[in-house]
Amino acid sequence: TETARRMFCSQPTISHQIQQLEEKYKTILIQRKNRQIELTEQGEVFLQYARKILLLDKQMEQELHQVNSPLSVHISHYIAEKYFATILPLHIDEFEQQSFSIKSNCYESLKEKLLLEKTSFAIMPIYENDSEFQQAYKVDLLFEEELFLIMHCSHPLAGRKVIYARDLKNQTLLLPENLYLQQLIKDKIDQKNAQVQYMQMTNFEIIKQAVLSGMGISFLPLKIIEPLLGQNKIMAKSIHGLCIKRQNAIVSNPQKMLTQRELNFCKYVKNQFIHYGKPLLN
Repeated sequence: TETARRMFCSQPTISHQIQQLEEKYKTILIQRKNRQIELTEQGEVFLQYARKILLLDKQMEQELHQVNSPLSVHISHYIAEKYFATILPLHIDEFEQQSFSIKSNCYESLKEKLLLEKTSFAIMPIYENDSEFQQAYKVDLLFEEELFLIMHCSHPLAGRKVIYARDLKNQTLLLPENLYLQQLIKDKIDQKNAQVQYMQMTNFEIIKQAVLSGMGISFLPLKIIEPLLGQNKIMAKSIHGLCIKRQNAIVSNPQKMLTQRELNFCKYVKNQFIHYGKPLLN
């Protein structure tokens, strides 16, 4: 009766449809006991497959409407800027007839789009201290990278062959506004009892310019400063006993099936990083 009410039909109609299913599959799907109903073991199996069928039907509908539309790819600003040429398949036969809509966003925006199901997957960094988000989503690791201590070539620490965490005392450390990356860096610094002064800035590019201006030091991926290395403007150093790393991955919703085009693209991206990203893997 309740099912009939929700589906805007009569109770006998529902009973008849259940009876037809049981006759078709030659099994009992529902047990009726003392005005209560429950699924049999066969009913539980049927329910699992019914949900898969409905999901496939929805996926087919989405994919049919997307055949002639651009493949939407959501990606972090950093990966889009530094790895765009590596991951975008401009000259691959498999994607030759396809168009793409590349949308770059910050970590929080990508996370929000996944949570609100505005995208099925995103290419983005992941952080251990955001474990609740990671546990709810499927994570396919692309590469892991170390954040190096970045400073102007005129900085007092630039001439040191070995830098220890204690040498950071009273230094101005420039941080991005990403709270998870901030916490990752702060936790590593706190573990070494290094007393530093923190200054927050918007993103890696702004921090790079601030370092060039002598405003402070920072922990950045080498990709950010590659063009400046060897120009006597900026230096990248490791700190003895202190290593800060973060991972980048394809993050997808396990409850939302990717279309075949999306699956093909994700597979291609993973292969590209396996091929080109070997120096980054640790």
